Amino acid sequence: MQNNMQKFYDIHRKNFPGKYAKWESFFRKDTGRIKALKIFGKLSTGAVYIAYILLIAYVILFDESRLLRSIVVPGAIFAVTTFVRKGINAPRPYEYGGAPIIPLVPKSTKGNSCPSRHTACAFAIALAALYVNIPAGIALTILATLIGISRPIMGVHYPLDVAFGAMIALVIGIIGFWIIP
Repeated sequence: MQNNMQKFYDIHRKNFPGKYAKWESFFRKDTGRIKALKIFGKLSTGAVYIAYILLIAYVILFDESRLLRSIVVPGAIFAVTTFVRKGINAPRPYEYGGAPIIPLVPKSTKGNSCPSRHTACAFAIALAALYVNIPAGIALTILATLIGISRPIMGVHYPLDVAFGAMIALVIGIIGFWIIP
């Protein structure tokens, strides 16, 4: 099973440079686009974490019965994602020995590409918000999706890394927020 998964991931990595080249050329044509991508990366991540702090404050003030799950489930998603990515320790696109990829947003982290923890955490917080307040959860789910889309465009993750991070968050989140009584 692991051998088949490795082959699948290797094919995914091999096909990525062609897709990335199209995104890269679009952004490198105008330095303003790269600046906007960098700003989005920083602001979106910060916005999600600020939203989480506000969500916890809201729960403490108005619906304390949801506090434990609002902390434990995202924490579990973070822990599982961290554990899985340490176990896989997949190289990032700019480390891969195939076609060279120069990330649009400079990053020096080695390994730990799969799953994307940025994506998993953004979806974890979006799911916590959905559990507490549906409109806020929808807004954060849109933002989490944009964060996920931005990671491969930046050249710091493969699309499969992002999908895997989102999947971990969705599975644990659905179980933790809506299936376990």
